[in-house]
Amino acid sequence: MENFTTETKPRLVALWPECLNVHLTKDLGMIPFILHKYHNYDSAIACYGIEDFPYIEAEVKGLKIDLVENRGDILTDGNDYLAKKAKEIDILFLIGIYPFTLSWIVNYKTLNPEGKIYLKLDANIYWMNRIDLTDNLFEILKKCDVISVENKRLYHYLNKKWPLKIEYIPNGFYNFCSSPNVNFEEKENVILTVARIGNHLKANEILLEGFKLVAEKIPDWRLKLVGNVEDHFIQYIHQFFTENPELRDRVEFVSSIENKRVLENEYRRAKIFCLTSRMEGFPLVFTEAAKGGCFIVSTELDSAFDITNDSTFGELFPIDDSHRLSEILLEVCNDNVRLEQTTYEIQNFAETNFSWTNICNKLDLLLHLN
Repeated sequence: MENFTTETKPRLVALWPECLNVHLTKDLGMIPFILHKYHNYDSAIACYGIEDFPYIEAEVKGLKIDLVENRGDILTDGNDYLAKKAKEIDILFLIGIYPFTLSWIVNYKTLNPEGKIYLKLDANIYWMNRIDLTDNLFEILKKCDVISVENKRLYHYLNKKWPLKIEYIPNGFYNFCSSPNVNFEEKENVILTVARIGNHLKANEILLEGFKLVAEKIPDWRLKLVGNVEDHFIQYIHQFFTENPELRDRVEFVSSIENKRVLENEYRRAKIFCLTSRMEGFPLVFTEAAKGGCFIVSTELDSAFDITNDSTFGELFPIDDSHRLSEILLEVCNDNVRLEQTTYEIQNFAETNFSWTNICNKLDLLLHLN
């Protein structure tokens, strides 16, 4: 395929057979949607259609679903789809280095040598260091026209280590509700987290323990955990409240919120967003929290340095360190001046650096140039 011009309407397909509705407002769906809405791409997600996609009707209107036949093997099903559709696809969008994505890269370029591939690594250093770096792997990756990572530390690391050009394209947020900026007066003394509650990698027990250690010293503050609770964690919660009955009215669990306006309001009301994860790529909750004007408290994830502008708009602590977390909460909860200042500054920082529209402006340019 010759480099497409601004007059053409390139066909971009994100191939991810197990796509669910929730993925449409994450990077998998947002990148094709933004390129469609603002850059006139003909964008689709190729997937099994495991469930209905209500977000297609409103949040990502204009994004298409292209069905992949489900025979029970992702690698084979993806290749069967490409056998039928590769020549119609100008840009194939893939996420992650897996056996199936590597197979699809080779297959697509064989079937459509002029087509372009955008590979989003969706990675952290730990994941990348577990990959067996062979000459064959790099030969496959060289078939990609654009390869990107989501945080600056990994961007610099891979560009030194790999014989490839890696781009920095972070995850972002989108103002689905056309909401105005958040005023500090809207906010309450709430520490918020949004996650799969109880998932080992999310380490929500560290948040609960950290809050418990400092709760008496910040009596006007509440903790709110939004997300479906994993079954095994229910017993932990029961034990936590049995041992700390005075916190029953100050710690609230809310099931997963799919309505974008309702979820946005949770961020708008919270003064602090806290993420205790043991491992992440670039979680989208970071950008949503920044858009909501939250002060961010997080473990020392690579992406946390990016979203807080190296702790300018937040504080970071070592993984699994509930004591250090409690010290940070004590300090920050009692510093209303810093909380108010951060509410406004982090929104401006996020708009400049983590808006999906700005991010996809850069990606569109890269896709034209490469």
